[in-house]
Amino acid sequence: MSDDYKVKRTGIKGALRAYKIFYQVDKWAVLLCFPVAIISAVIPYIPLVATAYILDGFVTERDFRQLLTVAIGAVIVVFLLRCLEGYIDKLRFVHNYVAMRKAYVEKAEKYMKLDFQLLESPRIHEINYKINRDNNWGSGFYNLTTYLRLALSDIFGFIAGVAVLVPLLVRYRISGGVIFVIALMLFATVASVINNKIFGKKTTDLMNRPHKKRNVLNHFIWLSQIEPLLKTSRIYNMRQVLAPHITEFYQEQNEFGKEFTRLSIGSGLTSSIASGVLSVASYIFIVMRAAAGAVSVGNILLLTGAIYNAVNNFRTFTEIIAEMYSQTDRLQSTLDFMEMEDVMPKGTLPIEKRLDNEYEIEFRNVSFKYPSSEKYALRNFSMKLNIGQKLAIVGMNGSGKTTMIKLLCRLYDPTSGEITLNGIDIKKYDYAEYLRIFSVVFQDFKLLSFTLGQNLTCSNELDTQNVTHILDSVGFGERFATLEKGLGTYLYNNFETGVEISGGEAQKIALARALYKNAPFILLDEPTAALDPIAEYEIYSNFNKITGDKTAIFISHRLSSCRFCDDIAVFHDGELVQRGCHNTLLQDETGKYYELWNAQAQYYDQTISSA
Repeated sequence: MSDDYKVKRTGIKGALRAYKIFYQVDKWAVLLCFPVAIISAVIPYIPLVATAYILDGFVTERDFRQLLTVAIGAVIVVFLLRCLEGYIDKLRFVHNYVAMRKAYVEKAEKYMKLDFQLLESPRIHEINYKINRDNNWGSGFYNLTTYLRLALSDIFGFIAGVAVLVPLLVRYRISGGVIFVIALMLFATVASVINNKIFGKKTTDLMNRPHKKRNVLNHFIWLSQIEPLLKTSRIYNMRQVLAPHITEFYQEQNEFGKEFTRLSIGSGLTSSIASGVLSVASYIFIVMRAAAGAVSVGNILLLTGAIYNAVNNFRTFTEIIAEMYSQTDRLQSTLDFMEMEDVMPKGTLPIEKRLDNEYEIEFRNVSFKYPSSEKYALRNFSMKLNIGQKLAIVGMNGSGKTTMIKLLCRLYDPTSGEITLNGIDIKKYDYAEYLRIFSVVFQDFKLLSFTLGQNLTCSNELDTQNVTHILDSVGFGERFATLEKGLGTYLYNNFETGVEISGGEAQKIALARALYKNAPFILLDEPTAALDPIAEYEIYSNFNKITGDKTAIFISHRLSSCRFCDDIAVFHDGELVQRGCHNTLLQDETGKYYELWNAQAQYYDQTISSA
């Protein structure tokens, strides 16, 4: 996958954009960060203040029991706050986890709702590649609240430090105290900026670097989990093909690991040095100011701790903000996808409900080419689909047959020309209502690892008697009778203990699903490719009975199976080149249908002769 799709650094706007979406998914995942951060910020100052009080108490010879009470009280308060912090943080974690799952469910739903033509566009492929690559580095929604909690903890920690520090500086009139704190803050800022510029940016660039061999290996791992490919990989020993990629992958990862380790050590060392400098500087400053004896021993400790904590909170805040920006920048690809808008008009006109199924569709000089392709898949195509007609579409691979079905179902809109339903452009009809008038069996149909009933009805409600009748009509009756749980039988074994079905059985179920929908138009793209000859003959012999008064369009490479249709349309190179019944088309010996028919008939004649 190329890396043409680029996500611009969006800074605070991008961060706010990400948190706004996460807040809308589950506001408590965001709001619970605040009490956790406040408690986390306050806790370090309780033992600090208590220790300072106790030290001064020893110097001034306060009552021991009073000092012991303060010590025990501080321990109890810290313990209770830690318990409260842990409880609230667990709540935050649960809300965060649920919100993250909701966010990814919404992302999946976006796939289901987005215009199909966008899903096949190069831009979407690039965004998906970026999403997958970024999520490999721990980006995504999960870390959003973690960084928010850390940033808030530093903010509240800094505020707490200033609240402790300022009264002491004023009380003891420590000259240069404010200037010293500001100087340390500037030092902390410079240290964080340098750390981010030198190590943070290089680490981000390293993570964003394309890893071609890792992509190849991940692709193989994904393929290796698909059962049909498991058989192929064993028969052809595909590990031999993969072996060089594995070797290069290990080399690539070894180099990556070395570079990542070097950058991590450099970043950690820089951060540790900055923290050490802040600590030493704080102690030296307060000790020098306290040399005259104006500051008590306990308050020396309190001042030093407050200065260090406040400035260190400021330093880590700047580092976390930089990392937060980096995280949200890597989340922008997901947000771009979530906020992507459809491009196809959805229309508003309702579809007239007709019990007689008198719907008429017409293609008017339609041309179409797929996104990023300069070649037309369909050119100047005009055809009327008469009510109740049984139409077969034939042609060589790439002739435009399946494209015509996709346009009819509005998975794509024509590049030019129009398609009308009862004389009105289909773009003007309500999109959801328009789709309801079609039942389709696509060439690459899929069944889900749900129950047989759910696969047939695409819902949890079904008409058992009607379903049983349809299954019998498509030749699945005998197999259905062997299923102990009937329509409650799970297909495959992905989630529940189910049954394995053959390719032919899956095709019968897909055909039954299309019939159960009972739409006025039924579109079948190679619906019997996986059936045995006897099952295929039975389907075609009963085709008119099965489809009833519906308008049926049937695509097949087997021309012998098209004779039951009223009409046959012949496609070639994206154009409609012939149309008529079987006998009429065979009479044109210069036509494409005659060529295709005789090519297949000659094959069968040769097979019979050789037998």
